[in-house]
Amino acid sequence: MTEPQPTEVDIVIGENEAGSRIDRYLGNRFYPAYSRSFLTGLISSGEITVNGAAVRPAYRVGRGDRIKAILAPRADDTPQPEPIPLDILFEDDFILVVNKPAGMIVHPGPGTKSGTLVNALVAHDPGIGKVGIVFRPGIVHRLDGQTSGALVVAKTNPVRVHLVEQFKAKRVRKEYRAVVVGAMPFDSDYIDLAIGEDLRHKDRMMVDPKDGKPSSTYYEVLERFQDATYVKAMPFTGRTHQIRVHLAHIGYPVMADQVYGRRYGQSWFAARAQAKEQGLPHPDIERHALHAHRLTLDHPVTGESMSFESPLPADMARLLAYYREHGAVTD
Repeated sequence: MTEPQPTEVDIVIGENEAGSRIDRYLGNRFYPAYSRSFLTGLISSGEITVNGAAVRPAYRVGRGDRIKAILAPRADDTPQPEPIPLDILFEDDFILVVNKPAGMIVHPGPGTKSGTLVNALVAHDPGIGKVGIVFRPGIVHRLDGQTSGALVVAKTNPVRVHLVEQFKAKRVRKEYRAVVVGAMPFDSDYIDLAIGEDLRHKDRMMVDPKDGKPSSTYYEVLERFQDATYVKAMPFTGRTHQIRVHLAHIGYPVMADQVYGRRYGQSWFAARAQAKEQGLPHPDIERHALHAHRLTLDHPVTGESMSFESPLPADMARLLAYYREHGAVTD
């Protein structure tokens, strides 16, 4: 059987289809490309929605219900273990907290079958391969490929359920560090702007007050430079690319963000390129300057509040050193 291409699901239930359990309905519809157990995992994790909301696998579809999802990997596409070193911040029998490096994709997907964090995880502990969804075992939240920092992994299925519920209930506190283009006018502020899919560009998000989902990010200035700002950012919702979208929208994109930073940070990219050509000092970073610095959650078994901190990576430390030397604010 050849591997299917990513399938965008957008189904409206007809009268003759109403009454079936959603897991059984989708299992029959997409067999043999996707197994029922695979689809059940996606339903349980909220990646398959009905009328824009998550449902349980036992939900019975009704006439007019709209089912949406993107089915990317093959049902039998189990990630293979690869001996990739992990920077482990904490580990016990229930959870594993890793410091993900920039450039590492969290789990396999279309065009990426190896070299991911999941490949490293199942090599480190084969038991993780049996936790949760087949193509991203143990994963309860994600970081963008070029975002570094702390990420928690579930080592058992009950723990995964507990962690997912914590994230859904917004009890997990996430704190990021970012260097942004421009001098931000306020010392701190909340950005409350709905975020939705950018229909013009696949795999991008945008501020969408009409059809987007409520999204809130708090930021606080840590250090100021002449044409850059070092900030702490805390997302209170978990939308895709949320911090990057919010900061770019208000005119202060994360530095070196090739996706969301071009519109507002074009002069920064041009100035850096010119400095490179002339052999002059320039900001030394080749990925967007965003780092998941601290993750605070309740241990899923003991209930203890735990905080895990990932040190600032070398490339962001160099970036700050450059601005402290060449872009310091003067009176």
